[in-house]
Amino acid sequence: MLFLGKELDLVSGRETGQRLLYDPDDLTTHAVCFGMTGSGKTGLCLVLIEEVIRSGVPVFLVDPKGDLANLLLTFPGLTPDEFLPWVDPAQARAAGVTVEQFAATTATRWREGLAASGLGSDDMRALRAAAEFTLYTPGSTAGTPLNVLG
Repeated sequence: MLFLGKELDLVSGRETGQRLLYDPDDLTTHAVCFGMTGSGKTGLCLVLIEEVIRSGVPVFLVDPKGDLANLLLTFPGLTPDEFLPWVDPAQARAAGVTVEQFAATTATRWREGLAASGLGSDDMRALRAAAEFTLYTPGSTAGTPLNVLG
């Protein structure tokens, strides 16, 4: 079963404590996700993609908008050292802390956010171990360069 989050009571808007699960056998070859800006479409799709990867379903993503590259940021141990290379020094300065302190705060926020959903570093390790992740970047060296024009 794919874990999509926690169920909400539609009347109160509060979590019921029940996990929201989806049977991967119900997946079809195509899907669409509609919603207003800010309604959580990208978040839902990211969770679904992570879960199908963990379940061993092959995934090939084409992301012209650039929202999905964050799937590569799994940080298996959820430690400050894993976040450190990704910290923007300008953001740390704006927050009035060192880069190391910003990385530690970010790691704590991620750990607590995942824990609130019943997830942790073991889940991040399982996701990372479940597949080979490659980011192809035409015209850039940010990932694996790809020349689509020959």
